Amino acid sequence: MKIKQAIALAAVAFCTLQQPAQAEFKNITIGTNPSGSSFYLIGSGFAKLFQEELGVRTNAQPFAGSSVYLPAISVGDMTLGLASTVDSGLAYTGGAGYPQKLPNLRAIANVWNIPYAFITRADSGIMTADDLRGKRVMGELPASQALTEINKAIVASGGLKLEDVDFMTSGGLMDGINAVVEGRADAAPVATSMPVLVESQASVDGGLRIVGNGSLGNDAFFAKSVAGVSAGVVKENEKRPYIIGETPVVTYNTLLVGAEAISDDDAYALAKTLYDNWETMQKNIGQLRSVPKDKLPLATSSIPYHAGAVKFYKEVGLWNDAHEANQARF
Repeated sequence: MKIKQAIALAAVAFCTLQQPAQAEFKNITIGTNPSGSSFYLIGSGFAKLFQEELGVRTNAQPFAGSSVYLPAISVGDMTLGLASTVDSGLAYTGGAGYPQKLPNLRAIANVWNIPYAFITRADSGIMTADDLRGKRVMGELPASQALTEINKAIVASGGLKLEDVDFMTSGGLMDGINAVVEGRADAAPVATSMPVLVESQASVDGGLRIVGNGSLGNDAFFAKSVAGVSAGVVKENEKRPYIIGETPVVTYNTLLVGAEAISDDDAYALAKTLYDNWETMQKNIGQLRSVPKDKLPLATSSIPYHAGAVKFYKEVGLWNDAHEANQARF
């Protein structure tokens, strides 16, 4: 009898571990950048995943930029959003572009390491940021102050002051790409893996090219210029013909962000759902391949992680002393 009871108890425990995460959400809305952007692609993938796995009606909602929807998340008008560590940190502390602090923002997961640079026409003669003097740069993004600050840093990496270029206002990354394609601008910022760039590349005689960081743009320079930004490299890839040769760019991370008001159970369910399905999601969405499964909790996050997500990451052994120290500083 005791043996049978032990087997029964073990079976119950096994089944409990195998059950999917449960969520109390009535619906989930995920804020993203405009349709055609990588944020929208990722957000749409997450919406499909959460709807299927959690049984909660979910949709991705495109906006001009994260500076628009982070405040909406903070006050509960939106459930989740994708935002860079730079923009999340600015929003949390009330930095540039945010009239007040949003201290109740919380990270659920680190989902994408973004390679970021300017794009130009391949025949423009612009190879690196050093060549931007006097050029029209779509660098001022009112909907994303974080990207504006990064764009300024890229210009400065070429040894230039902002007044050395025509620093134009852009409605977003898609607007900037279109401006370059249509000849209204010489350079504009992009995430180098944006799917729309392949289509844009084919629409321009001679194609496009990624602009390299300037001669001053090492890791220390960017870390000092914009917290959360590092120097990186993109390599030639037949699927991305606009990357011509090994090119130095900047990189930063993207977080799935919610609010502290999300219940611990719901935050736990979100983190668990991402973790349990990460390999499948990586097969379907190339951008996610830049984040190994064990890096879903980011030890250098610019905002604190939600307590429910922390509980899950501790259970699977991914939360260590570095994460705890980073969490304690908020």
